[in-house]
Amino acid sequence: MFVISVKTKKRKMIAVLAAVLVVVTAAIVAVKLFHSGPSADSGGKKYSLAASTNEDRIAFFKQFGWEVKPQPIANGKVTIPQTFDDVYTKYNNIQQEQGLDLTSYAGKTCEQWVYEITNFPEQEIMRGTLLIYGGCVVGGDLCTPALDGFMTGFDGQLDSNDYGANEPTLGRNDSGALTMAPAQTASSSVEEAQSKASSEIPANAWPTD
Repeated sequence: MFVISVKTKKRKMIAVLAAVLVVVTAAIVAVKLFHSGPSADSGGKKYSLAASTNEDRIAFFKQFGWEVKPQPIANGKVTIPQTFDDVYTKYNNIQQEQGLDLTSYAGKTCEQWVYEITNFPEQEIMRGTLLIYGGCVVGGDLCTPALDGFMTGFDGQLDSNDYGANEPTLGRNDSGALTMAPAQTASSSVEEAQSKASSEIPANAWPTD
């Protein structure tokens, strides 16, 4: 009887330890998932998409080396069209280059937040726009408000594939809506900005984990 009792206690102890191990493992996984949060990958570099609060949105820009004024200059709602025209197709090309894709949000209404960037090279006025759905960044850009200005992804790099000398370039009007600037007025500004921006992107952009 004594031998049977000892074996039973050992089995119960093993079962309890196994249950504790399962609980601890689940807790560790849950904590990791909570802290990792939603993210995207651009050029092999991972960045967080969290944007529920003003602090989150400011931190979002800091991932790319940008400093912004503490309060947004505009916010509102924007509905992603069900069918993309030339403007949205070109705009989504920029999104795909930075690991995002607006086609998944066609027909949905997103929040649009606009911040003023204070340290973009050679630009007195530069704005960062975030499209947010469910507390996460799903798209966005950096853009100069000038009529002959230019637009880039979050990294500030101008891609020659999107900004050819004979092609119109994207921009935003006074209300923040996407527009297409004529090629003859946009090309010179883009070429000049490209050479400056590529050499003067903040050194602390894209911090490594």
